[in-house]
Amino acid sequence: MRHIFYVGLLALTSLSCTQNKSVVSKVHGIQHRVDSTLVTDIEVDSFIKPYRKHLNATLDASLSIATTDITKFDGELESSLGNLIADLSLEQVQPVFKKRYNDKIDFVLLNHGGLRAPILKGNVTARTAFEVMPFENELVVVQLDYKGVMELIKYVMVKESAHPTSNLKLVFDKDSKRIKELLVNNESLKEDRKYNVLTSDYLKDGGDNMRFFKEADTFFSTEYKLRNVLIDYFTKKDTLITGLDKRIQYAE
Repeated sequence: MRHIFYVGLLALTSLSCTQNKSVVSKVHGIQHRVDSTLVTDIEVDSFIKPYRKHLNATLDASLSIATTDITKFDGELESSLGNLIADLSLEQVQPVFKKRYNDKIDFVLLNHGGLRAPILKGNVTARTAFEVMPFENELVVVQLDYKGVMELIKYVMVKESAHPTSNLKLVFDKDSKRIKELLVNNESLKEDRKYNVLTSDYLKDGGDNMRFFKEADTFFSTEYKLRNVLIDYFTKKDTLITGLDKRIQYAE
């Protein structure tokens, strides 16, 4: 149930020879219930009905098919949803980044909490994209040096959450947090180079305590919102294929 409050302010004005001062003396509010008891305005409803019908038809048109439920809770350090979102983000944004900056993205890190709904078995629609990503987050590329990447890796190991990653392979000891294997694009990390990491503008600004992104000196805008990335990818794929592949795992 929602409510709308109308608040009225009564201001008293004190006059003096030098200035006028307004002081709030009383606050009055009226509560209006917004629920099934609200009477529909037939004229307004008739006006917006065709637009609502068109919008719902557009949002619910099938773009792709999911052969099984794709969720962010089916793995410990990775998930089928996280892997899909990270991989498709890299696939969609890589050519945009190459064309705009003549460079390539090395790997992807997004946040587990940013994915707000699963992709359920069946038709995948534009509405699905809005459910998975209800925010206006843009994908950006942050350039990290070796130290910054190692701070990122430390964050992933300490958090032990299924953050979406792509092009990154990490195997570490659960108790000691000692790295057993670390690969970026199937290559060992190099201390003398910088890495372009695809992430969201929210994380770039230090969201979820990812300070290594906020402290970076260089980042690149893509002007490509994650939700649009999802819709574009769904549109070009008949079937969504994903799964768990041990890209982030504990050492055995």
